[in-house]
Amino acid sequence: MIYYLIFFILGIFFGSFLNVIIYRFPKMKDIFLGRSYCPKCKKTIPFYDLVPLFSYLMLGGKCRFCSKPISIQYPIIELSTGFLFALAYYISGFSLSLLFYLPIFMLLVLIFIYDLKHLEIPEVFSWLFLALAILAGLLTNIYSIDSFLLGGLVGGGILGILVGISDERWMGSGDIKIGLGFGFLLGYPSALLFLFLSFIIGAVFGVVTILVKKGKLKSQIPFAPFLIVSAIITLLFGQRLIDYYLNFAIM
Repeated sequence: MIYYLIFFILGIFFGSFLNVIIYRFPKMKDIFLGRSYCPKCKKTIPFYDLVPLFSYLMLGGKCRFCSKPISIQYPIIELSTGFLFALAYYISGFSLSLLFYLPIFMLLVLIFIYDLKHLEIPEVFSWLFLALAILAGLLTNIYSIDSFLLGGLVGGGILGILVGISDERWMGSGDIKIGLGFGFLLGYPSALLFLFLSFIIGAVFGVVTILVKKGKLKSQIPFAPFLIVSAIITLLFGQRLIDYYLNFAIM
């Protein structure tokens, strides 16, 4: 358990860094430099108020100076990154794969939140994810080269066809890179399960949204979060789900 705790704590600190990128990236200014400040009163935040999770709880979710509420996004991202870092260790242990999973999971947090907030995926995020996914698939020897290539063909090919047919009305080109990357990372046949789950989760979300709004689904829905959630489910339970399906089909 001690290793899970270590990776969780490491993750929440990296999550705090991701919060900075998410806030500053759209402005394209001082992304990695400059002191953090309250977006409401513009006062510089002292270092003792920048401890992930702890500072938010101690301040009661409010700025020390102006008492305006701090977005709940900050502790959620820190917690999520902490859990993802612990998950990376659970999946791969101390191995070469872990060196890829940690930065991949950090990119997935950025992609998830950015697509959710802005309905687009910055090219630098999607290309970095795709590059890391390819390297992870090739260098960690998790499965055969055939499984690697077929997984990429399924993950990126099917989404590419849908993007082409819909002229990017259903999803964007960034989603193709995400699907392609997960296809390489998961291999075949897990890539099929990953896509199936993403469409199911997306459909359920769409139906719930329509029921809540009591009308038609008019607004655009970001698809990358569904891809990311389904990929994590596949990483955790993919083989068991596939085995269960095969056993059920044979009966």
